[in-house]
Amino acid sequence: MMGDGRADLHGDEDVVPAAEEADPSRGAGAGERPLADVGRTALWIALLPTLWILFGSRLASFGTDSAHAYWNVWRVGPYTLPPGSPDAFNYTPAFAQVIYPLTLVPWPVFLTVWSVLLGSALVWLLWPLSPRWRWLVLAYVAPPALLIGNIEAFLALAAVIGMRHPAAWAFPLLTKVTPGLGPVWFAARREWRQAAAAVLGTAAVVAVSFAISPELWRQWWDFIVDAPTPPTQAGYPPLALRLGVAVVVVVWAALRGRRGAIAVAMVLAMPLWSSGILVLLTALPRLRSGDSTAGRRKD
Repeated sequence: MMGDGRADLHGDEDVVPAAEEADPSRGAGAGERPLADVGRTALWIALLPTLWILFGSRLASFGTDSAHAYWNVWRVGPYTLPPGSPDAFNYTPAFAQVIYPLTLVPWPVFLTVWSVLLGSALVWLLWPLSPRWRWLVLAYVAPPALLIGNIEAFLALAAVIGMRHPAAWAFPLLTKVTPGLGPVWFAARREWRQAAAAVLGTAAVVAVSFAISPELWRQWWDFIVDAPTPPTQAGYPPLALRLGVAVVVVVWAALRGRRGAIAVAMVLAMPLWSSGILVLLTALPRLRSGDSTAGRRKD
């Protein structure tokens, strides 16, 4: 299932493609620097103005895009606000029920805890990168992810954990739904026990949640079925097409043991597209560390 990846996970080897591993002979000239070093330097220089623009435009709305909807879900009631409106809650009742205890605290406390959890997930996901890239990537990824407060980092985390513990795929299946592609991976590899664990683990959560509040599940279904396509999605390919491509990508990757492609497929399968979905790609370092030992399809 998962590769050993000890060297990668301790940062001793660079997961980033090796343009930065220069030929020693190139160091003879003072002006000759590896292309990756030049690119990294340029990105560090661009970081400050990038963050200045980001925080200048988004700091006043810190967390209100997504995190506030999670905190406020039981105050206004799930599925009472129309899709696309501020604080609209689009996820299954199971997610709302799981986070209920955290919603009882004041908003500043919730936002602090939520931000720490998101930030910790991102650090863990990106830690396999060499230090030369790790902190730069974090500096670009973490601020917008925390400002928005959406669950993409947790989806990436679930994808990584789900390769060893398939029941973790319940999280994407019970939140964004369509990026929950783990069972497809396992089925394509004929790893039926893992596929069953992912499906049955999700079904068990649904069963408990439904027993607590069947009416909420009916409301969620009506909410999802009747939801119009937001205007922000008008220029993107339809979800049905993207989901079909995502399934093909996962099957292809599963047959070749390329776990990193799961993150790309999840991006394709996200129900709504925005720049924030690229946070899912933070799963790549951890997923790719096991590519060499994932192997081909089991017969």
